[in-house]
Amino acid sequence: MPDVSACRHIDSAACPNVSESSVTPDTHRHAFALVRDLADQEVTTTASRQLRRADDFRAAARFMVGAGFHPQAGRTTLRLAEVFAARMERSKDGTFAFNIAATGRELGLQRRAVLNHARILRELGLTAYLKHGSRTNSQRTRHGEAWTRQHGYRGTATIFAAVAPPVWDEAMGRRIDGSGYRARPVGVTERGRARAIAEVRRKAAARSQPRSGPCTPSLVVPQDHRQLKVEGGSKYTSRTRATDRKNLPSPPQQNRTTVAECAQGIAIAERLQLEVWWLHRGCARRLAYVLRPLITAGWTWQSLAAELRTWGVPGYLRDPAAYVRHELSRLQHHGHLAHTSRPTMTDRQVDEDGARYQAMLHARQQSSDPAWQRYARQLRPVLRQRLQEARSAVPEPSAPEYCPRLREPEELHLQSLSLESAYGPDASPRDIYAAHAYNRPVPVHHQAALPVPDQGWLEHLRDETDAKRACGVLQAELDNWDANRA
Repeated sequence: MPDVSACRHIDSAACPNVSESSVTPDTHRHAFALVRDLADQEVTTTASRQLRRADDFRAAARFMVGAGFHPQAGRTTLRLAEVFAARMERSKDGTFAFNIAATGRELGLQRRAVLNHARILRELGLTAYLKHGSRTNSQRTRHGEAWTRQHGYRGTATIFAAVAPPVWDEAMGRRIDGSGYRARPVGVTERGRARAIAEVRRKAAARSQPRSGPCTPSLVVPQDHRQLKVEGGSKYTSRTRATDRKNLPSPPQQNRTTVAECAQGIAIAERLQLEVWWLHRGCARRLAYVLRPLITAGWTWQSLAAELRTWGVPGYLRDPAAYVRHELSRLQHHGHLAHTSRPTMTDRQVDEDGARYQAMLHARQQSSDPAWQRYARQLRPVLRQRLQEARSAVPEPSAPEYCPRLREPEELHLQSLSLESAYGPDASPRDIYAAHAYNRPVPVHHQAALPVPDQGWLEHLRDETDAKRACGVLQAELDNWDANRA
């Protein structure tokens, strides 16, 4: 293996020490062939097993690089492995995305150097392809038909899986069940047990060694009681004098919390755990103890919930009560938290009867109803398509032609017109009215007499009415005759 310390472009202080990961003297007994075939660098075809913990990946990388299996591996390879191990902690399956540009900026390397050392890790059997990157726009895949140009472009990243080659498990003395990516350790050999015992003893010896640097001084400087001198007073104290209540030190004055106040604080803490999502993993008693100054000052659970919802918390909290205590002390120190005697939210602004909460539950129940989901998934697209087809089949109505409405009887309007304004003997009254309604020029013709209205239609209406009345009388007589006959 080449001497990596001789490379001037590598910062030795920022790199892990390869010598610390040196293997046992019998490393030469473990045969290993570099994985140079690209077909064997996939998750489905690799001979290495899956790793989930970042510490295991770091140990495997130090072993493979320190053993000298690859002639080009060095400190930069371990630096890249350290970056991959940090990204592994974000995934429970031990996978991580490989962004060449971001990795190069983080390590201060060129693109070609990053790709070269990533190839070295794959050839050592430490990483395997889970998904190959491409220039396909991942935003189109995410948004589907709703994609627009405003979403922009983002290429598909390469996803690697952290794996451990079989030679590392063999050197560590592990017994493996299965082969390939799904293989799992099931025990250790005698050599592995001896190695683990030696490692524990080494760590214990390192902890027992005295520190080289000076320790941080405490607030109270310890003094040797043998060097203290007692001046004056009595050398002996009688038992009666020692047990006298006047001579006993008085306890510090503290505001004692009653049982009812403690129960009230626990009830408020339990209500907060239902309102704030990141508090459900904590202990209600510890949370009530941390929030006791605010509860004693008069803060209600609505005010506390409104304040806690504004905090930005990480995705996972191991101890929510400790986080609340730390944040309260920090906010009070910087003056970002209101005074404890004034709640940040009044009771008039909150939902005392829980109407908003019940409305939220009702809306959530409706959205998760099986019937609604079936409608939204199966029936709604079909109904919308049919409605669109029906709308497209109906022709668009044309604009109606303007037709003026008569505001007076036509005879009166014709009588108001002058004799010189008539069209002539062949013109109808509608034509004359249309000329005035549409503001058309009226030509002047010879004088024409108005047509005499025909009154024959009135006689026709009278005859028709008399006939209907006679038919009604005859029908009534026939009905009476049928009834008497029956």
